[in-house]
Amino acid sequence: MQIDYEKLASIATDPTSRLTMAKDTSEVLASYMQILSNLIFAAERLSESEMAMIISSLNRWITKKDIVTNRSYGVGKIVQMEWGNNFSPELSYKHPAVIIEEWSNTVLVIPTTSTPAKVADSFHPIDNPTGKWYYRKVGTTEGFAHDCALILNNAKIMSKTRITSVSGSIAGNLNDDTNVFREIRKTMIKNFFSKEWIEYQKLVQAYKSEQEKNKVLQEAYDKLLEENNILKSSNNNIAAPKNEK
Repeated sequence: MQIDYEKLASIATDPTSRLTMAKDTSEVLASYMQILSNLIFAAERLSESEMAMIISSLNRWITKKDIVTNRSYGVGKIVQMEWGNNFSPELSYKHPAVIIEEWSNTVLVIPTTSTPAKVADSFHPIDNPTGKWYYRKVGTTEGFAHDCALILNNAKIMSKTRITSVSGSIAGNLNDDTNVFREIRKTMIKNFFSKEWIEYQKLVQAYKSEQEKNKVLQEAYDKLLEENNILKSSNNNIAAPKNEK
């Protein structure tokens, strides 16, 4: 039996369906049984490893999908996250990630991978300056347990409920422009919003140019002020009356 997606879409958008329990409707239950059948069939074609990850992911979703947490983790934290079941090349299942931004119950995270090919292709300012910008090699120096790659183009806003544990944090001062945390944020802005980045760089250059002009004018003003003070002092000395003997 094939799943009728159009019928399911109609049920999903029907306001009355929100008041009807799934167990009380044959159409939804029939589709549910078909999904179970598809999972059983898929199990024959999947590796033991992937099936284990799928089971863990589904069960976490079933048991925690209604839980909302507003716990504060802090940017720069390295966490373990449940990414769920996604389409390739999206990341799936449990993976470590770095928190780049945080709100009350969601976080913007960048996942990491230890796949050797991706680590080898990763950008690193010293080891591989010509590497791919969307992979950033990091290791123990940056606070990670081992060499891996941050996958910048897989950044995603996710529920904090997906965080399963905290394993560390990026080393160093996160406010320092030389820190990898600030570097990757700038890299994301530069490549995700290239037009805005170019406009921003133009403004930065224009501001620096105006600063240089202002410096030249200030130096000229200071010189004229000094000359004026010297002239005033000379005039005062000439105008002062001589003491009579």
